[in-house]
Amino acid sequence: MLVEDTEIPGCHVLQATVLRDERGAFTKTFHALLFEDAKLRTDWAEEYFTLSKKGVVRGMHFQLPPAAHAKMVFCLTGRVLDVVVDLRKGSPAFGRALSFELSAENGRGLYLPVGCAHGFVSLSETSGMYYKVTSVYSPEYDAGIAWDSIGFDWPTTDPVLSKRDKSHPAFGDFDTPFIFAQD
Repeated sequence: MLVEDTEIPGCHVLQATVLRDERGAFTKTFHALLFEDAKLRTDWAEEYFTLSKKGVVRGMHFQLPPAAHAKMVFCLTGRVLDVVVDLRKGSPAFGRALSFELSAENGRGLYLPVGCAHGFVSLSETSGMYYKVTSVYSPEYDAGIAWDSIGFDWPTTDPVLSKRDKSHPAFGDFDTPFIFAQD
């Protein structure tokens, strides 16, 4: 697995090696020693899996302190355009949205530090996303910003959204509690 920097400090592309043979494929999504060497968190507290139909946008999600978490995501089935926004005051990438195509085929994943919002749009008929997070889901600290308020050119104008995702405030109306800390 390769850990590649992005323009958002602390956010990394995880390029897994996908081994293919006549049976199918094998992909390792986590290696504790490699993560520790790259100074990435390994204290996972919860993991989950979502299935989304084509055109579904999920996001832009995060948890507020004290339940904020780092996150690792991989697309295990199908294909998504994954989007990350830096919410940390003082970050050189504050407010910047970056996107990455993740798929079962390309073996790419993302590591997101605390203070980044995360979302994606499903590009295939069905997409399965796998998440690991460093804190347990906490409804009272669950938060998000509106998907269409981050200055990003999504490949859809009329996505399928949850009621929750329709109710998030715009990025410009969000008073972020996250502060960038230089390592």
